[in-house]
Amino acid sequence: IEGYFLRANYNFNSKYYVSGSVRRDASSVFSADSRWGTFYSIGASWRLDQENFIQNISFIDNLKLRGSYGEVGNDDLGDFFLSQPRYGITSNAGSPAIIWSEIGNANLQWETVESWDVALEFGLFNNFLDGTVEYYKRNSSDLLYDLPIALSNGLNAYPANVGDMYNSGWEVSLTGHLINNGNFTWDLTLQGSTFKNEITSLPDPFVNGSKRWEEGRSRFDFFLLHTAGVDPDTGDQLFKVFEVNDDGDSVPVIGADGEQELTNDWQATERAYTGDSTIPDFLGSVSNSLSYKGFDLNFLITYGIGGKFLDNGYSAMMHSGNYGRSYHPDILNSWRQPGDITNVPRLEAGNADLVRTQSTRFLTDASFWTLKNVNLGYSFQRSVSDKLGVDNLRLSLTGENLFVKSKRTGLDPQYNLAGTPAGNDFNPSRIFSLGLNVSF
Repeated sequence: IEGYFLRANYNFNSKYYVSGSVRRDASSVFSADSRWGTFYSIGASWRLDQENFIQNISFIDNLKLRGSYGEVGNDDLGDFFLSQPRYGITSNAGSPAIIWSEIGNANLQWETVESWDVALEFGLFNNFLDGTVEYYKRNSSDLLYDLPIALSNGLNAYPANVGDMYNSGWEVSLTGHLINNGNFTWDLTLQGSTFKNEITSLPDPFVNGSKRWEEGRSRFDFFLLHTAGVDPDTGDQLFKVFEVNDDGDSVPVIGADGEQELTNDWQATERAYTGDSTIPDFLGSVSNSLSYKGFDLNFLITYGIGGKFLDNGYSAMMHSGNYGRSYHPDILNSWRQPGDITNVPRLEAGNADLVRTQSTRFLTDASFWTLKNVNLGYSFQRSVSDKLGVDNLRLSLTGENLFVKSKRTGLDPQYNLAGTPAGNDFNPSRIFSLGLNVSF
């Protein structure tokens, strides 16, 4: 890697600020003809509180408007040799042979992330309330993609910079300095954000796990088999029937009665979008900071509202029957005899038709709230520390991951946005720490 950059900052009268940068980077991941990339950034801010027409407003203490645009290059494409054709050694009927293992692409270039944001920062009512309201958008362009080619080339795909995607959203942070009377202080901070994702360029849709990546949709949209309960006569898992039309979209198959057809054979239908996403409608936190004389208490609550989670840990414990494996208690609701109305099919060891993990049956509400951490401390008075021959002495007790409340007991939807494999999506370990800080 080789890089050169220039950065400049300027402010006029402590009211108007401008900053800019340009950098030129080269990486040996790319061929000599495509090695260099140039990336820019520019930002500006305006201290509105320094203007006369704002200073006359008594309840405004601080007010700043800022915005920025910037580009960042990415050369971490997962394989150091993607720009080069490669060969491998094999054997054919006992005779050694050389085969073409990678086509490579000498025209590969840097992936680029373009970010811009605009924000308003403020302090009001003698700094009783301060906060930030911000909108951002990040566009990722020239993303690496394995582009299909004719098999007559010897391989069926080659790497190319053809994908684009953006993320955008609002972020809000408000801090209230609720009490400050000398001995007792209390600060409360509320934070919240929204998030949107959309794929804006992709040559061909493809299924990636429980999602289908397609131009005009989010990479976090679920694409699954649609379950329709359990057949009360047989205990079979039922699925809604979809078929793929000429445009490659999954569309429902409607029967003579005007209702969507159902089947107990998951191979007789197709996956389809569910209308659900792993992205929450709103993510945020509530933090409190309190102090009284030498004592201080801080605790953080995080929360998420909306979104769905594909609960693979739950589905792994709802199998159709396997000797020596544990079950979730919900298995007690499984179908037993004709006429039973339930959403858990019958138990039949080895029958793969009864439990399809990539289905809407295991979509779970991802809303949650957690008591993320609590910190209680006491700073001893100077008279005590002087007697002990130290400058400062503080005792603290900290707890982390103390409580999680979600749709299913034990489920931790904050693990990631993709849904997780079995065993990784349950509550993190609680951690308790006792600390003594001494300075000399």
